[in-house]
Amino acid sequence: MPILGYFLFGFSLFYAFFLWQFPYDHIRKAIIQGFEESFPMKLSIGKVGPSLPSNIAVENISIDSGSLLFQVPDVSLHPNLLGFFWGKTGFNFEGPGKSPGLHGEFQSQKNQNRVTIRLNNLVIKASAAKETSFQMKLSGEATFDWMGEDFEKGTGLGWALLERGEIRGAQNPQLPAALALFDRIRAEVQLKEGTLRVKRLEVSGKDFNGSFQGDFPFPGKGKGDFPDLGLFLQSSGAKK
Repeated sequence: MPILGYFLFGFSLFYAFFLWQFPYDHIRKAIIQGFEESFPMKLSIGKVGPSLPSNIAVENISIDSGSLLFQVPDVSLHPNLLGFFWGKTGFNFEGPGKSPGLHGEFQSQKNQNRVTIRLNNLVIKASAAKETSFQMKLSGEATFDWMGEDFEKGTGLGWALLERGEIRGAQNPQLPAALALFDRIRAEVQLKEGTLRVKRLEVSGKDFNGSFQGDFPFPGKGKGDFPDLGLFLQSSGAKK
């Protein structure tokens, strides 16, 4: 029994030291850099820190597209500590609450990487300046595979359903026309060898509907690399 007590005490000291020395700020900067190199938007993370007993909390997440600011729910990372002893790097992540709208998994073994994301009515708050705000519910699934650090040549599949709630406040002129008009967007995409293929993008609202297909470079580092919904709405026609 004394030996077991010494072991547990020593392990607790080691674990506390591990949590204290863990490079949380480096992880925060790496997440931001990877996101901003892939998408023409700015990512802000207020804090990355420990969440006992063995989790990592990512808090105060926001995405700035220039005309809109999106508030994303906090995320909790669950590292696969046992996998490290078998040469596997990985972690699970999920949103807050007992029934989180976000579940995902990252795995890395022998230079092969995979991330899987599942969304179920994840609530995202959006605002344009101070007087305009609304909520969106996002559902979908996506899987992405890549070798080593060759992220740009990865492959993946995904679908998403975005439903916008009521717009509150004044109609801000900075609010993109497509977001002001649509009620629902559904998309199916495929990523292969640096090309993002939009297999189907459908938008519907009270007065119109539209659809779109096209290929775009990935990562989308510059403005205009991704589709502007307003372009195809002009030719989609209004409902009668």
